[in-house]
Amino acid sequence: MSIIQSIVLGIIQGITEFFPISSSGHLVVFPYFFNWDYPPLYFTVTVHFATLAAVVTIFHREIFRIIKAVILGIFIRKERSSGNFRLGILLIVATIPAAAVGYFLDEYVESLFSKPMAVAAFLLVTALFLWLGELRGTYVESRFSKGRDRRDRRNSRDDRYPFSRSKEARRSGLVGEIGVEGSGSTKKVRFNLFIAVMTGIGQAIAILPGVSRAGATISFARFFGVKRSEAVRFSFLLSIPVIFGSFIFELYRSSGIIFGDNLHVVRNLITGFFFSYLAGLFAIRFIVYLTKKKNLNIFAIYCIGLAAATIIFYIIKRFI
Repeated sequence: MSIIQSIVLGIIQGITEFFPISSSGHLVVFPYFFNWDYPPLYFTVTVHFATLAAVVTIFHREIFRIIKAVILGIFIRKERSSGNFRLGILLIVATIPAAAVGYFLDEYVESLFSKPMAVAAFLLVTALFLWLGELRGTYVESRFSKGRDRRDRRNSRDDRYPFSRSKEARRSGLVGEIGVEGSGSTKKVRFNLFIAVMTGIGQAIAILPGVSRAGATISFARFFGVKRSEAVRFSFLLSIPVIFGSFIFELYRSSGIIFGDNLHVVRNLITGFFFSYLAGLFAIRFIVYLTKKKNLNIFAIYCIGLAAATIIFYIIKRFI
């Protein structure tokens, strides 16, 4: 890999990790388009880790509150009734499917990172997930909105912070907008154990290159009626343990290459990490803003277009 390739792929990873268009799929398709060598898996995992750092940078206060609540809840019974503790448990439960699939299907999934046609097919799967999630989510939301009276509308802003009425909770830009079972108003669907498991299954499917992790987790939550903004924020949190675990695993497996005498490898990893991190900071803020106003169907159209371009390019290279 050249330094330019490391920069380009780092930026692509940082943007596409949080846009529901499959970062892993782009790291296969773009080298295929430009006739580059496919990036080694340790590079892919490193730039994924950069996007994890971006999430922690922006939401470190909210993440700390969840971790604190879970730790306290283990030893103090009354802490287990807090929304942050419930959310932490749901995130742990939702992480299990992806961890299990990644452990048992690691070699098979790795083999797909050199098959652009497989990625094209999985991009179409992502588009289907996004479309179905938005269709079902919008339908559920419309049913709730029809049942609200004027008093509900006047007081609806209080539902933004279902965990607590404290100033600390009201300052939260992430946790305060994720509703969990047993907290706040019942005028909307809230995350519960079943929805968390199904969202985790979506994340497990997204191990396949071309299936967007963000797209699958958001769409699976939306399918059960969770608000778009809450599904997006839950997806951010859910990315942390999976990306961190895969980074540690690949770091151990490729330690001989990464920490060897080849400074070229280290340079590419640092460059890719830096640019992926910066792009991730931008992408997080943009997608949070966008999903407050727009649905995700535009990303479904993009996935279909990229899949079509990949198929056409494959035909041209093979038969013309």
